Amino acid sequence: MYIRSLRKPSPNKNVFKFASAKVSETIMCESSLEFDACFHHEYNDCIKVFGSQPEGFYYDFEGKKLPYTPDSIIHFIDGTVKFHEYKPYSKTFDPIFRAKFVAKKAAAQSLGADLILVTERQIRVNPILNNLKILHRYSGIYGLNTIQLELLDLIRITGKISVNDVAIKQSLPLGQARSYLYSLIHKGLIKANLSQDDLDCNPAVWCIE
Repeated sequence: MYIRSLRKPSPNKNVFKFASAKVSETIMCESSLEFDACFHHEYNDCIKVFGSQPEGFYYDFEGKKLPYTPDSIIHFIDGTVKFHEYKPYSKTFDPIFRAKFVAKKAAAQSLGADLILVTERQIRVNPILNNLKILHRYSGIYGLNTIQLELLDLIRITGKISVNDVAIKQSLPLGQARSYLYSLIHKGLIKANLSQDDLDCNPAVWCIE
């Protein structure tokens, strides 16, 4: 077992940094695809913690023991652990890659974790990815101000309501209303349909029961 470090400077390494409020640290990503996957992990309620470049392991392939480090490790609320490997969909058809992945998956299972292959077809799906990126912009806003408390009261009373209607009822500029509301979504105090409604438009929001 061994650990790769993306924090070591290298002229041949493009490192993407994801600031995670969920794990309270900056996660170093080796590709833009892995970086985009972090947005899904950050807002997945089933995930407790996640990280990049976990401790590696060896797998058997054509009579050799080869080293392998998964792209990420995911710890779920239910106690299960999964490794992820991120790959462009076009590269998953290579027969050598496929054969090696089967061997890697078997080695991971022997360690008590499943290895999942994830491509951009699962990650770069919109509007949800763009919505998650918008929410992440408000991850550094802590606490609740007076206006946000008033917005929560309004949403509790009215039920499901559009962002535009919130702005009108509270006499707020639309941009300001969005900022307050999206911060509340990030904090988990209100909900929106992130898989269908575009946060750049006029989504509906509602309080969590």
